Parts: sequence; structure tokens; C-alpha cells
Amino acid sequence: MSAGNSAQARADATLQAAQPTGLWARTRAYFGFGAEPSAEAVEEAANWEAGAEGERRTAELVRALAPEGWFGLFDRHIPGLDVANVDIALISPSGKVIPVDAKLWHRHAVVHAVKDQLAHGDKKYPRVISSVLFETSQIDQSLHNALARRGTDRTVEVTPLIAMHNAPVSGDGFTVKGVQVVPADRLLSVLREMAGPPDPEWAAYVAGVLEQLLPRYVEGGRR
Repeated sequence: MSAGNSAQARADATLQAAQPTGLWARTRAYFGFGAEPSAEAVEEAANWEAGAEGERRTAELVRALAPEGWFGLFDRHIPGLDVANVDIALISPSGKVIPVDAKLWHRHAVVHAVKDQLAHGDKKYPRVISSVLFETSQIDQSLHNALARRGTDRTVEVTPLIAMHNAPVSGDGFTVKGVQVVPADRLLSVLREMAGPPDPEWAAYVAGVLEQLLPRYVEGGRR
């Protein structure tokens, strides 16, 4: 499954589940009147579709890093969590792991921080940062355990990042509780700054471990 596919699948499933059923729905369909999903379902599906598009755009950007020794895993299941995925897990040329959460929000309000929370104009998103940190901790712990089982005593730095498309970002980027929030047009430059000294063999090793640790995401959390 490539970048954005799981989010797109959720959008499609949301609209499908919202279709009215029963005798009245069948009667309307018989006479040629289509059943329309609720406004809430349409909005939820639109949010999932925006998420899928944000993932696809981010994937296209970071693929430019491959010739520089970066590795990328797209739309992967997070160990220990039933229905959670990491949009993109990047491994830098030094072996650092950077889970990237892709967002595509409307351009009519500025993304900024309010008391350690992400906000978009007047609307606050209290769960975004906490979710990113929790998912990152799961990846970090799972990777640490996997390396230990292989007899490797080297540690791996796991640092999350949010890539924001469309919406302007306050200060051209900021950090909340250790999570960098950057506009998409600065994503590559920020990642290159985070890359660290090249260690190709170690980076490839870490990427191989993560490849096994983070299976491709399947809707419902099943692999």
C-alpha cells in the first residue's frame, strides 16, 4: 500500500457506511432517487481525503532524498496499536528515524501553537501533538527492543515531524513539545539539517529492521 492509501480507504468507507439502508432507501432507489450521506459523513470523508492527499504530496517531496542515502517507509502500521499508522517513516543517512505526520489544511488560517497544542486559526487540535508523541514512543520502544534482540547496543534517535501543506505556518515553522511543525516548502531543507553524519551501513541496517517492524498498514489494523 503506497502513501495515502489507508486514509483514502477510510474516506471511502466513511461514505459507504453513511449510505442509508432499509425499506425507505430501497424504495427511493427503485424510483431513481439516490440516497445521500449525511453532512457529517461528507465532512469526515473530506478530512480523510485531505489527509490522503497530504500524504501523497509529502511522499513525492521526500522521494527526492533517496539519492542522498535516505530510506522511506510509507503508510506503515505501528506495533502495539490496533488502528494507528505512521504516514512516512524516514531513515536518514546517519540512521536517525524521523516519523513524518503529513497534514493538508485549508489556507485561510495560520497554523500556530497554543499552550502546547496545535491550532489552526481559532480552532484547536488538542490531540495532534499528543498522538504524534505517543506513536513516536511506540516506534522508539519497538525499535529499541528489536535492536536489543539482535544484540545491537547502538541507540537510534527517533524524532517526529509534522509536514503542513496548504496552510501557512507561524514563523515559517515552530516546535511544540519536541515536535517540529514545518511548511511543506521547507520540509526537505529541515530534513537535511536533521540528517547527521553519514553512516550508510548503519542507516541500511536500521531501515531493514524497521521494514520488518512496521508492516504495511491495512484498514482495521490487520496485517
